[in-house]
Amino acid sequence: MSKKIQRINRPCYTLAVNEKKAELTMYGEIVESQPVSWWSGEPIDGQFIVLSDFLKDLEQIRGLDELTIHLNSVGGDAYSSLAIHNRLRELSRDGTALTCVVDGVAMSGGSLIMCACDTVKANPASIVMIHDCWRFVWDMANSNDLRKMADEMDVTNNAQAEIYVRKTGKTMEEIRAMMSDETYMSGREAVDNGFADEILDDAEDPEISVSADMRTLFTRGHSMRIAALGELPKAIKVVEPEGSVPTCGDNGVDINQPDDSGNEGGSLMTLEELRQSDPEAAAALLAEAQASVSHDEAVAAERQRIADIDAVASLFDADTVNAAKYTSPCTAQEMCYRAAQESAKQGKAFMANLQADHEESGAGNVPAAPAPESEEKPLTAEDRKAAGKAMSKKLSGENNEEV
Repeated sequence: MSKKIQRINRPCYTLAVNEKKAELTMYGEIVESQPVSWWSGEPIDGQFIVLSDFLKDLEQIRGLDELTIHLNSVGGDAYSSLAIHNRLRELSRDGTALTCVVDGVAMSGGSLIMCACDTVKANPASIVMIHDCWRFVWDMANSNDLRKMADEMDVTNNAQAEIYVRKTGKTMEEIRAMMSDETYMSGREAVDNGFADEILDDAEDPEISVSADMRTLFTRGHSMRIAALGELPKAIKVVEPEGSVPTCGDNGVDINQPDDSGNEGGSLMTLEELRQSDPEAAAALLAEAQASVSHDEAVAAERQRIADIDAVASLFDADTVNAAKYTSPCTAQEMCYRAAQESAKQGKAFMANLQADHEESGAGNVPAAPAPESEEKPLTAEDRKAAGKAMSKKLSGENNEEV
């Protein structure tokens, strides 16, 4: 490793190398690939630790003596988290001393990365969370499909439990019970349970708080949307609905704190005042508001799409309707167009098969059957005259022949 300082900057983490030591700041959600918008196909803005990028960057620091990871992650994709954990353990086995400092939260997949380190240091107000993995299901499935899915998830849960058992020294039964209960721990509770090794008593308080709907964490100037939280440590402040929700810009400025510039009553800054004092925080506030509006509009649009499909669903088979709703989502108009295209394709296929059958049978080479020849010869005038006389005699009862 060159003595020259090297630095890798990603949207969600920074890797700095100085001689035989490296410092890695990981703030974000762990994903297998860059998420894209379901509506536009464009990359979604956010802090995402992308597996392929991370592993590629990690290769550049092999052979170092020390690696310190500053972590603040709610987790994400389980398989990607396991891969990162295993690669970090490989570095440790190769002689790199790994230290993790939980700056804010180490939840779910984030706790797996934390436990890959030889030494874990936590703030008193840090949060560590472990739980059973879950999977979003949006499709039709029978009981066998669901049983198979549950078996696969049990394998993933057991793999994660092995990591916690190695780190804490607890039994598999104890860890699986904690995961099943979805266990949240403060920094001190994480130390007591063996997930962390020491408390940073003199560290700066990360000021972690959670929104009243239990779906957003705020820490160190970052907001992280996650699934509904379970029972949090008592040290974590919950923002009540009537209070202001801490919303911070990237520089850590809480834009909901009262303005101390002399405004009467300590009122909140206006947006224009915020733009003047902190343009980045103002931009962050606007972006969050726009994202919230976009989300509400997207939900309304999706509900309307499903309703439009249901309105004409009786005209189509169940497979066509389910494909339009779920497996290959589209509008009701697009569903009708797809059905018409499929019908046209089927009609063309029928006519093509009919033509092929006709050609294969050779029916086109069979000549028409000739008209049958008449067994009786046409009657002459004399024959018709004689036949008429015979019929007349027969009807009149005469038996004498005419001479």
